[in-house]
Amino acid sequence: MNIIIDKFKRYKLYFLNLLFIAIAWSVYFLFFNNFYKEAAFYIDKKESFFIQLLFLTTYYLDEILLYIALAFVLLTIHQLMMVYFYISEQKKLTINKKVQPIIWLLLLLFIIFVTGLVSNLIWPLFILTFIFSLTVVYIIYVTTRYMYEDNQNLYANNENIKTKGPFETKEVVQEYVSEFDS
Repeated sequence: MNIIIDKFKRYKLYFLNLLFIAIAWSVYFLFFNNFYKEAAFYIDKKESFFIQLLFLTTYYLDEILLYIALAFVLLTIHQLMMVYFYISEQKKLTINKKVQPIIWLLLLLFIIFVTGLVSNLIWPLFILTFIFSLTVVYIIYVTTRYMYEDNQNLYANNENIKTKGPFETKEVVQEYVSEFDS
């Protein structure tokens, strides 16, 4: 029993985030399923896909927009967690084999939930939401990586970064070097 408690204390952040995501998605799908059953009951199944989608978006637009916004928030949070855990593991010099299954489980849950989103009649709207969420996460990732990147690794050893000169006197050279060093 102490081994389980010790592992939970060590990897508490991973487990709590995994639990939060699973509960949030479960609650979302519970409410969305209830809404979708009611809305799909009134759809004429003999009509084409576009007529059915038009019917849904005409009569249930407010609810659809609410569920799309919630899906966007959940998708973005889920992807940001995966990126955060992946980056935090990559920064460590030794890869922790005990945390990798949690990251893979997050990815598996993400695939399952995205599949659940696109397995209904309003899948085109959810695909657009997924693409937009993926774009937002990628922009956040690139921006933060650029902001916190170590600039010293961008240049090779003994590479000329900037060339200044010719100098008129030796004192001007020493003054320039002292400005550069400080």
